[in-house]
Amino acid sequence: MYRLLNNLSDILSSLAVAFIVLITIVAVLMRWILNDPLLWGEEVLIVCYIWLVMLGAASAMSKRMHVSIDAFTSLLPFRGRLVFAIITHVISIVALSFLGYLGYELSGIAEDKITSILGISYFYIDISVPIGAGLMVLFCLQHLYQDIIKFKKGEEVCL
Repeated sequence: MYRLLNNLSDILSSLAVAFIVLITIVAVLMRWILNDPLLWGEEVLIVCYIWLVMLGAASAMSKRMHVSIDAFTSLLPFRGRLVFAIITHVISIVALSFLGYLGYELSGIAEDKITSILGISYFYIDISVPIGAGLMVLFCLQHLYQDIIKFKKGEEVCL
């Protein structure tokens, strides 16, 4: 299941990047060559950027690509690294769960608010926050499980 979610977040992130590039190129060509700007381009770009940030963060989380500073943790003994990894995962899970909850509340409040040109409900924009945070929580849980299994086998824990 995690592989499917990881692949899905990678594919959707890639599509968002492709749409951003394509719409930006078309908008520039329309404005400067045809002198007829895309009125809806900015709204679609904003939606794509927001979804890209949330799905891209989830994709990075699945691959343990978020920034970490291991100067302190590399000094810890083997068991200390596991304890630190568990604490880090638990803090991340709690913080991301709270972010997802707040994003869900925001999307519910924004359901009746629509964009000015395309009339897209802000629900579809704001729901990216709980979806992205939820994916990151699942990936954190996966990493927590993997780190505990590695520790039981006597292998090095990834931080």
